[in-house]
Amino acid sequence: MRTRPFGLGREKILRKTDEFSSVFRFRVVLRGHCVDVHIRPNALAYARLGLIVSRKVVRQATRRNRYKRLMREIFRLQQHELSGLDLIARVKVSCADVQFREEFSRLLRDCSNHIARASSPTP
Repeated sequence: MRTRPFGLGREKILRKTDEFSSVFRFRVVLRGHCVDVHIRPNALAYARLGLIVSRKVVRQATRRNRYKRLMREIFRLQQHELSGLDLIARVKVSCADVQFREEFSRLLRDCSNHIARASSPTP
């Protein structure tokens, strides 16, 4: 079997309600203008991604699907930096693709730093 270091297999996607709930209960969120990223450490050697693109926020199905494709692609390319994290990306407002792409990439880069600060004890 061929290894795919940048692959996005079925095991790297959050699907179950309990998985989503556990990330939301951890209450660590990075907020942007277009998208919020909820973060929680996991005991796995790889990162997992969950996506929420509401019909109330993005009315057109083609636009919702485009946001999902963009988020999966950006996550796929940055997943090696996010190992050991569960992430849920929630789109808040519709915006231009370039702005959305830059913001989501920046939030993913900030995830590992933010979770390290959140889980360390404060003196």
